Amino acid sequence: MFIWMAKFGAAYGVRTGIHVGVDVLVNLLRPSLRNKVVLFSLFCGALFTAVIGTMGLKFVMELYETGQVTADLEAPRWMVFSAIPAGSYLMCFRFLQVAWAFWRTGDLPHHDEARVEGIELDESPAASPSGGAAR
Repeated sequence: MFIWMAKFGAAYGVRTGIHVGVDVLVNLLRPSLRNKVVLFSLFCGALFTAVIGTMGLKFVMELYETGQVTADLEAPRWMVFSAIPAGSYLMCFRFLQVAWAFWRTGDLPHHDEARVEGIELDESPAASPSGGAAR
């Protein structure tokens, strides 16, 4: 089950901009060259994940033929290993999605480290200790 979380979490990371990336040298490049390098790296990510997804799919299809089950879950092994092609193809899609958006807008997804998703501060007057404006 951990591999399912890892593969789909990595795809989420690509979409939101929190996936691991080293861009120190890329940011030093002039903008026209930087854009080409960023697009090249996104397409390399898409190619890599497409290859991993295809190899994983081939493995899962071969595993399906054996009828094996896992020792712990007693679930079909092909079902457990389906995380590899499913997560990899989703990640490939996300790389292409980010590349398309970057090509059109020039912006990459950016994660704000100071903001925690799901925790929103309510700044309305009714939420203040004084109860808002006097009536």
